[in-house]
Amino acid sequence: MDYYSIVGVSASADSAQITSAYRKASLKVHPDRNPNDPLASEKFQELKKAFEVLQDPIKRAEFDAKRAAQAARTARFANLDNKRKALAQDLQDREEAYQKQQTDTLQKNAKIRKLEEIKAAGAKLRQAKIDALEASSTLPPQNPSNLPTNSNHPTKIPSPTPNKPAPSVDECDTLECTLRFKWVKRKLPELNTEQDLSFRICSCNLIQTSDIESIIFSTKTSLASSADNPAGTSSKKGSAVVCFKTPSLCNQFFHFAQADPSWTNCTVTRLKPPS
Repeated sequence: MDYYSIVGVSASADSAQITSAYRKASLKVHPDRNPNDPLASEKFQELKKAFEVLQDPIKRAEFDAKRAAQAARTARFANLDNKRKALAQDLQDREEAYQKQQTDTLQKNAKIRKLEEIKAAGAKLRQAKIDALEASSTLPPQNPSNLPTNSNHPTKIPSPTPNKPAPSVDECDTLECTLRFKWVKRKLPELNTEQDLSFRICSCNLIQTSDIESIIFSTKTSLASSADNPAGTSSKKGSAVVCFKTPSLCNQFFHFAQADPSWTNCTVTRLKPPS
């Protein structure tokens, strides 16, 4: 209970100011002047008690001491509340930062595993091709002594017939380094030039511009109806053949394009199935 507020004076008011304020307040809360207020008597008794305490120097000093202690305690609790709020906010910020770090780490590890799988698949395909080439180069030649002979007639050795030459290593590498791209221009209007396709391929962060050997770009118009074009109206299509520097780079991008949703509207196929 704040006696200064009840009387209507400040804590620095002197005795004369307290007496004057008491007389004015008593006129407002006296029961005889407020017959319709059921709390008038209680308010008047509180006013009288406050006046008596503030007019007595000893009681007023005791009241001032209690009032100061209460104010200090209230301020101390307010500071503690602010500290607790700051600690709670700091804890929440730390938890959010930790969760973000964990999510980033998981995503990074998943990307690394995907790249390693692509690299492993490319290395496996290249090794299979090398093994096949080595096996074909080490086949034993046919021994002429094993051919059947006739003692009555001279052996006729058949003249060699021209055979179709086997593809060279460079030709095999070119085929296994090449992918074919097909798309409908209506769905991918941004693909208009070799540079556009090169930029889209390199945006996956697996392939750099220097990893691409060449791009052959073409477009054509189709009138056939399909699920994407039920009315049978003309639909301009685009296609390209992209040759990468190595089979490993080719395989990496092929597996990426098959798994990534951003390449759904562009069909990517091998020019030659893997060995």
